[in-house]
Amino acid sequence: MILHLTFIGTTVEFQVDDAAQQAFEPISRFFRHLLADGPAQQPDYRIRVEALQSVRGEPEGEPVVIRRSSAPEFTFDALISRHGDRLIYRNDNAVVNVPVDAATDRDFEIAIGEGAAVQIIDFVRDLIIRTEETAGTVVLHASAVRRDGEVHAIGGPKGAGKTTTMLSVLDHGGWDYFTGDKLFCTLEADGFITVRAWRDYPYIGVGTLRAHPDLAAAVEASLDAPLGDLPDRQKMLLDPDVFEEWIGAEFDPAPHRLAGLLLPQVKPGEPLRVTPVIEPGARWSALNTIVDRSVDTTFFGWQHYLVPDYKEFYATLSAMRPLLAGLNVIRLTGTLDVDLDAVLKDLA
Repeated sequence: MILHLTFIGTTVEFQVDDAAQQAFEPISRFFRHLLADGPAQQPDYRIRVEALQSVRGEPEGEPVVIRRSSAPEFTFDALISRHGDRLIYRNDNAVVNVPVDAATDRDFEIAIGEGAAVQIIDFVRDLIIRTEETAGTVVLHASAVRRDGEVHAIGGPKGAGKTTTMLSVLDHGGWDYFTGDKLFCTLEADGFITVRAWRDYPYIGVGTLRAHPDLAAAVEASLDAPLGDLPDRQKMLLDPDVFEEWIGAEFDPAPHRLAGLLLPQVKPGEPLRVTPVIEPGARWSALNTIVDRSVDTTFFGWQHYLVPDYKEFYATLSAMRPLLAGLNVIRLTGTLDVDLDAVLKDLA
C-alpha cells in the first residue's frame, strides 16, 4: 500500500508492507484528511513501513531521550546506534531508521508494533514541522476558532487558559472549532496572513472536562475508565475523533485568513477584563511569545538529521509584524467566560 500525505508544501510518501497495515491503521486514521493515493507533488520524503519483529538478544545502542512531555503518552526513550550513514532508534514499540543527514538522503524506514501509533504520529508531524519551518512557515502555539473563512487564534503559555477560552467561545455559539494546539502561518500576495489547522491529540484538564459533562461522558466511554476522584488540574489525552465528534467540527486543513489574536490569562473568581493591545511594540511582543519554534524543543537531542534552516522562517515572522495592525489583538483576564461576538462588538 502506498499513501501520500501532503500538508502545505511538504509531501511524505508511505510505502506500507501488508504485514504492517494493521499497526499502521491508527496512523493513517489520524492523518486521513491529508492522505491520498497519488502525490499532489514530488515526495519530499519516503518512509518504508514494516511490521516490528522480535529482537533476539540484547538490543544494542546508547540510551537517548526522544521526548519528554507532561503527557505520559508523548514521553519516549530509545537506544541509538549508528550503522554507516544511518542512525537506528529502537524501543519496545518501534524501530526508526533514519539518515544521518536528511538534506542528502530522504529515505526513512520504520518498523512498528501495535503500540507505536502515537510515537510514529509524533515523528511524522515533527518531520513536517521542521520542513515547513525551513520553507518559511511560522508555527504558533495556539488554539483557534473560525467563522466565514476567518480565524481568531487563542495563544499563551501552558495553563493560561487557551482550551478554556476556546470552549467558552464555542459554548456561546456563532463560532466553529479550528485547531487545538498549533496554527501554521504563511503570507499571501494580498498582504494577509493565511493560517492552517494542525491536528493534535487534545490534552484537557479534568476540571474542564467536568464543566462539560457530555464531553466527560464521551471521554470516559472511550477510555472505559471513570474520571472518579482525579484532581481538576490533572490533564488527560483525548482521542481526537472523540473530541471532534463531540465538538461538531471535523479537522479542516483548508487555509483561512487570520483575523485576530486572543491572549487569555485565567484568574478564577475575578470578572472578565477585556483589554485591546494597541501599541505596535506590544502587539509584536505578544506574537513572539506564542511562536512555536522547533529549536525550543527537546527534539534536538536526537533528531539532528533534519535541523531547520531558520532564514526563511524569520523572514516570514519579520514580514508579519506590519500586518498585525490589521488584526484584533486582545488580552482576556479573569474568569474566562468569553462571548467573542460581544467582545468584538464592544471594541468596534
